[in-house]
Amino acid sequence: MARALHYTAGDATRWEAGVVAATRRLAFLGVMGMLAVGILTSVDVLVFRALLNSPIPGSNEILQTVLAVSISAVIASGLAERANLHVDALAGFFGPRTTAWLQVLGDLLLIAVFVLLAWRSGVQAAHAGRLSSQTVILQLPLSPFLWGISATLALCVPVQLVMFLSSLASGLTQHRGAETEAHVNAIWPIGSLVVAAIAVLAVYWLIEAASPALSTAPAALAVGIFVLLWILVLIQIPVGVALILCGVVGTALTFGWNRALLVVGSETLGLFTNAELALIPLFLMMGAFANISGMSADIYKLAHAAFGSQKGGIALATIAGCAGFGALTGSSIATAATIGSVALPEMRQRGYAASLATGCVAAGATLGQLVPPSTIIVLYAILVEESIGQLYIAILLPALLSIILYMIAIAVIVRLQPDTAPGRDPFHLLELLVALRQAIGVVILFAAVIGGIYAGIFTPTEAAAIGAVFTFAVSVLRGKLNRSTIWLVASETTRSVAMLYVLIIGALLMSFFMSVTGLPSVVIQALAASDLTPLMIIGILVVIFLVLGTVMDATAVMIMTAGIVAPLVVSLGYNPIWWGVMMVVLVEIGVVTPPFGVNLFVLKSFQKDVSLTTVYRGVMPFVAADLIKVVLLLAFPTIALWLPMTSRALG
Repeated sequence: MARALHYTAGDATRWEAGVVAATRRLAFLGVMGMLAVGILTSVDVLVFRALLNSPIPGSNEILQTVLAVSISAVIASGLAERANLHVDALAGFFGPRTTAWLQVLGDLLLIAVFVLLAWRSGVQAAHAGRLSSQTVILQLPLSPFLWGISATLALCVPVQLVMFLSSLASGLTQHRGAETEAHVNAIWPIGSLVVAAIAVLAVYWLIEAASPALSTAPAALAVGIFVLLWILVLIQIPVGVALILCGVVGTALTFGWNRALLVVGSETLGLFTNAELALIPLFLMMGAFANISGMSADIYKLAHAAFGSQKGGIALATIAGCAGFGALTGSSIATAATIGSVALPEMRQRGYAASLATGCVAAGATLGQLVPPSTIIVLYAILVEESIGQLYIAILLPALLSIILYMIAIAVIVRLQPDTAPGRDPFHLLELLVALRQAIGVVILFAAVIGGIYAGIFTPTEAAAIGAVFTFAVSVLRGKLNRSTIWLVASETTRSVAMLYVLIIGALLMSFFMSVTGLPSVVIQALAASDLTPLMIIGILVVIFLVLGTVMDATAVMIMTAGIVAPLVVSLGYNPIWWGVMMVVLVEIGVVTPPFGVNLFVLKSFQKDVSLTTVYRGVMPFVAADLIKVVLLLAFPTIALWLPMTSRALG
C-alpha cells in the first residue's frame, strides 16, 4: 500500500513509454485515415473529374469530416512525444532546477488547456446533435464526427497527466539534487492538481469581477494580454498553451465567460473541419513518404551530377538539393538536418573549408520554407484569410531569387578565397542522365502539385492529397514500405500535426481577441498620425522581424504577429500577398542570423569539431545575399506579385 503511494522518475518514464506506445497505435489509425482520404481525393480529381467529367458527389464533405477525426486522433500521440513548441531564448538564464519546474508548470497548463478544448468541443457536438445538423450534399449527421473529435481531445487529458507526473518526478529529483531517483509521494501530484484547480477557480472569479471595468478600455487590455503572452512564452511555457490561455482570458475579460467559452468550442471544431488547413498533414505525409522512398536522396544526387564539375560544385549542389528537398518537406530544420547529414561529410572529406560547408547548408535549409509546399505560408494564409494557392504561386520567384543569390555568394567566395573549395571534378554526362532518370518522379511531383495549383486544375488541398498518394505509391513500388518505415511516417506526421494544430487553435483565439479589442486599428491610426512614410514603417517592421527571427522559431513569430501586423501593412497600401512573402523571407533569415539562428545550432550538432564562430563566419555571406533579396522585394514587389496575377489559382 505504501509503495502504491510513491513513484520514482523511473516509474514515470515507464508510464510515459507505455503511453507513447498506446497513443502511437491511435495515431497510426489517424494517419491511415488521412491517407485513405488522400487516395479518395486523388481518384476523384484524376479519374472521375478529369477523365469521366463526373466528380464523386460530396467528396469534399467526406474530406472535411473523416479527415477532421483522423487529424484529431494524432494529437494525443504528439503530446506523448512532447511535440510542443517552446521559445528557449532565455534558456541560459534559468538554471536546471528552474527549468525543470517550468516544465512542470507547462505540463499542468497543458492539462487545463485540453480539459477546456475537450469540454467545449463536446458542448458543440451535443448542440449539433440537438439540431440534427447534417452535411449539405450527403446529408451525413455531423454530431458523430464532432463527438469523435471531442473524444480524441479528451484522451489527451490522461496522456498529458502522465507527462505531468514524469515532469514532476524529474523536477523533484532535480530539486533535491539527489544522485539517485527521488521517491515522489502521491500527495505531490494530487496536491498540485488541487492547487491548480483552486487557481483556475480563482482566475475565473477574478475575471468575472474585473471584466466590467477592463472591458471599457479594450485597447489597453489587449496590450496587457499581449505583454502577458510574451512573459509566458519567454519563461518557456509552450507557445500554443500561452496563446490559448491569453486568448481565452482576454475574450472573457472583454465579453464574459459565456462568450469566451463559446468561441473556444467553435474555433476548435472549425479548425479541425477546415478543409484548407487539411493540406498541412497531407503535405507533411508527402514529405515523410518522400524521405523513406529515397526521393529526397535522388534530388541531391541530381544536383551533385549537375553542379559537381564547377568550382565549389558540391556547395552549389547543396543549395539546389536543399531547394528540391524543401519542395518535398516544407521544413527548414528538416532540410538542414537531412541535407546536412549527407553534404557536410562529403564536403569536408573533399577539402571544403568548414565555414563554406556549414554556411551553405544553413542558408540552403531556409529554402525548406520558401519553396512550396511550405507550412509557414499556410499559417499566414489561415491567420490573415488569404488564398493559400496565391501565396504558393507568389513565393516561387522569390525562392528562385534566393537560389540564384546563394549560388552567386558561393561563386564570389570561391573566387576571392580559392582555398575554401577544391578544384573541379570532371563532368560526366552519363552520371547526369542516370541521376535525372532516378529523380524523374520528383520532377513530375513538383510539376503536378505546383503546376496544378498555378493552372487552377485543383485546389491546394487536392494538390496535397495527390502529392501524398504519389509519394506513397513510389514508396510501395520501390519496396521501401515495411512496419518500421510506416511507423516512421506516422511518427513524423504526428509530431508536426500535433504541434501545429495546438499553435493554430491558440493563434485563432488570440487573433479573435485582438480583432474585437480594436488594437490593430489603434496602432494603424497612431502610425497614420505620425510623420513616418509607409516605406519607413515597413523598414521598421523589417528590422523587428529580423531581430525576432534570431531569438525565436519562425513558426512562433508568424503565429504571434501575423494577425496584428498584416492589417497594418494593408492599411499602408501594400498587398497582403506580397507581405506574406516578405514575412516568410524575414523570419527565415532569422534562423540563420547569428548569434541565435536555430539552423546554425543544427549544423553545429553535425560538426562538433567546428566552432560556432566558424559557422557564424561561414553563413554571413549568405545573410548578405538575403538582405539583398529583401531590398529587391521592397523595391520591386512585382517579383512576388507577377505570377499570382497570371495564374488561375482559386483565390
